Amino acid sequence: MSQMPMYRTTTPAITEPFFASAEAEPADDLLLRFEAVFEADLRQVATGRTAAWIHGFDVLPPGSDQRDWPVESSPDPPLSDIAVVDGLPVTALARTLVDCAADLPRLEAVAAADQFLRAGIDSGDLAAALEPMHDERLRRANATLLAADPRSESPMESWTRCLIADAGLPAPVPQLRLRSPSGRSVFLDLGWEQWRVGVEYDGTATHSGLAAETADRRRHVVLRNLGWSIEIVTAPDVMEEPSPWLLRLRDTLLDRGWDPSPTRLKDVNARIEAVSEALQR
Repeated sequence: MSQMPMYRTTTPAITEPFFASAEAEPADDLLLRFEAVFEADLRQVATGRTAAWIHGFDVLPPGSDQRDWPVESSPDPPLSDIAVVDGLPVTALARTLVDCAADLPRLEAVAAADQFLRAGIDSGDLAAALEPMHDERLRRANATLLAADPRSESPMESWTRCLIADAGLPAPVPQLRLRSPSGRSVFLDLGWEQWRVGVEYDGTATHSGLAAETADRRRHVVLRNLGWSIEIVTAPDVMEEPSPWLLRLRDTLLDRGWDPSPTRLKDVNARIEAVSEALQR
């Protein structure tokens, strides 16, 4: 079994970081704090998560407040990699994507790439941004981009899909579209139509409360009446303890007809354990 990727880091991955001076208020928006950095040193270009934020993407670690996140910037990006957003110099969209893909922890990198790809990235720009990369950063960027899927609609859906893949289970379809008996479309966060198995991320605590929860429950009843088995996961399941639901998912897929070789099943069991250990480090 190949070595499992690193899921977590304790500090942002920044090349030659330039942090906001004391003149920038800690409670200011990240964009405003980078503006203060730029005014203090006109060579600075927003990079990494700061550039993503200014481009309109939230790729900060789950639970992080952007007002507390350190400004990431550098004087080094070549002119061809620089764009201007809200009057501020930032790494261009494709360069920001490959930096996030290469430098963020695995799950956050895939979730970030999903966001960027969903918004639309020019393939030529992406190839050009990858061209100067090499060695470990290129390997990590390519691995992230191969795992990315713009169909995922939230970071936690991306994390869930990535954990399933890293566990060696069959790849589900994000936002799988099904037809209810009434003819209306019903969507699953992740699903295997062949075996009628689905995974739903329950994020109602951060959505619109009771109305969203009630709609989700009705949808799950419809799907179960159609013969689907639905595994519902929450933020703690995904971020802290994936082993129990990954094992249940493995067993459900086996019960529904998934027929891996003994060697692959042994690998899946080892990967599930490795995934759980990686998250708990």
